Amino acid sequence: MGVLFGYDRGMKFLMLTGFLVFVSLAFFNVPEDTVSAEQPAAAARALLVELSSLPEVSAKAYEVFDVQTGEILLAYNAEESLPIASVTKLFTAAKVLDSAVAEPLIITNQDIATEGRSGKLEAGQEYSGHELLFPLLIESSNDAATALARTFGEIPLAGHFLDDASGLSDKNIATVSQLSGEVRSLYARLPHLFDVTTLQQYIGEHTGWINNSPVFDLPGYKGGKHGFTYAANQTLVAIFAEESLEDRELGYVLLGSDDVRTDTQTLRAAVKDSVRLE
Repeated sequence: MGVLFGYDRGMKFLMLTGFLVFVSLAFFNVPEDTVSAEQPAAAARALLVELSSLPEVSAKAYEVFDVQTGEILLAYNAEESLPIASVTKLFTAAKVLDSAVAEPLIITNQDIATEGRSGKLEAGQEYSGHELLFPLLIESSNDAATALARTFGEIPLAGHFLDDASGLSDKNIATVSQLSGEVRSLYARLPHLFDVTTLQQYIGEHTGWINNSPVFDLPGYKGGKHGFTYAANQTLVAIFAEESLEDRELGYVLLGSDDVRTDTQTLRAAVKDSVRLE
């Protein structure tokens, strides 16, 4: 932890500035009609998939999709409902930003009694809901998820409420098809959530957090969320800018994987070899 707390005042100022920019983005988004009027989206070039067989991966289900158009490029067991584990936290974060609640949260003993110690929260500490997004998304803190759920309520996903805010519950299930649609919508509506997940680390008032995602260091990573429980195995939603497709942004959703990093690399290699721009 010496690296986290050895930063000079200048670095802490930069991190605080970044946080304030993040909060500003959350509350002062430019209206969609203004953006579309001044910066119309360019028409997407078509993607052509030439694949003789699906790549072999350990995941029980996966889907690769074009973020801009929603086109599905690769898919396997896309309609099988499976536990999503801590991918849940991405939707917990969205609930926080969609809420008007602004009061500070006091961490309780019940919060830190939640399974897992990621986040390093302590009872009595005071946080804003927005600052708790950093341990929630960077270190996948279950304590932060419990504290946020206590304040912001149930978490919606694909027309229903999830069983908990952390993903510890095996009842938090979805299909990769549902997740693809939800993630694409979130990325368009709340892109700063994904920006947070690309940070290597973040220094807060009480402590600091280090990114523990298995894929955030891969080239082209634009953000996402991973998870693990014994019932779910490893899970992942992630967006990458693919150099082979002129940095076209593709979404990757994997559920029930033995190794999401290797599976993601395999799927990206298949995209590089089998998908081209028309």
